[in-house]
Amino acid sequence: MDSLRILEKQSGFLRLIYYLGENGEKTITEIMEGADIPVHQLYASIDKAIQLKLVKRRIDKTSYPNRNLISLTTKGKKLAVKLKEITNLLIFQ
Repeated sequence: MDSLRILEKQSGFLRLIYYLGENGEKTITEIMEGADIPVHQLYASIDKAIQLKLVKRRIDKTSYPNRNLISLTTKGKKLAVKLKEITNLLIFQ
């Protein structure tokens, strides 16, 4: 039961991974709007995901102002697939 509570507290983090799995590399603003994650929670989720090597940040210097782009690593893509499987089980059962 404690594991479920831990997951519940990570809803922004899990939405970040799921959203990037479905949509690919996005800006922070696009993630915030598309995944419906409050800005303070999004930054904490991105930092945690970077520490866990699930996402990477890239600065696009071809635009002005520069844009921070967030994308999944290989490990993050594997987690996104698992989250999709879990979501499908919950929806279609």
